Amino acid sequence: MSNRCLIITGGEAIGKDRMIAEIDSDTFVICVDKGAETALEYGIKIDLVLGDFDSISDWAYQIISDKAMPFPKEKDYTDTELAVVEAIRRGIDQITLTNATGNRVDHMLSTFFLLYKYNEIDIRIIGDDFEAFLLQEDFIISNKSGMTFSLIPMSETIDDLTLEGFKYPLHDKKVIKGDSLCVSNIITDETAMIRFKKGSALIIISDPEE
Repeated sequence: MSNRCLIITGGEAIGKDRMIAEIDSDTFVICVDKGAETALEYGIKIDLVLGDFDSISDWAYQIISDKAMPFPKEKDYTDTELAVVEAIRRGIDQITLTNATGNRVDHMLSTFFLLYKYNEIDIRIIGDDFEAFLLQEDFIISNKSGMTFSLIPMSETIDDLTLEGFKYPLHDKKVIKGDSLCVSNIITDETAMIRFKKGSALIIISDPEE
């Protein structure tokens, strides 16, 4: 079993090239409900499809029915969280989530919070113009000069936060949950450093604004 998994959720589909770039011969692909339609359209080999199947089309379900893991519509978890749990159950420790944004803000926010809930696993969320991940220790960002950087506290505090190689640097700053201080910074150096003593944060790196 691969230790890498791509989860294609049922939100707004990202571009084909961006999605396929996340797949190699060992990647286990899980589709969440309507996400299977994106995989079929892009010619991506599907290993498992799960959900309550309330949004997938009949034609797509007929194609993937032998790979389906159905769940009831009324349940205690979102389909996306069930996909993450299933990946972890299979021993996977590197997960990439796609199609995680769209017009359901509640689903989008709950998906981003999965990074915090399952913080023992390496989980990334990608879009056409961004990637997001949870940070719990010092980190170096390489070859991202010019890109927009946001750090959103997930723990109650982030202690002694230092940012080097950014347009707006920080030195030993205490940042609390809810602060917008670190939103829309710019990476200026080819090697940028994030250091802190304690805490966890959602990191979002996105393409520069036009």
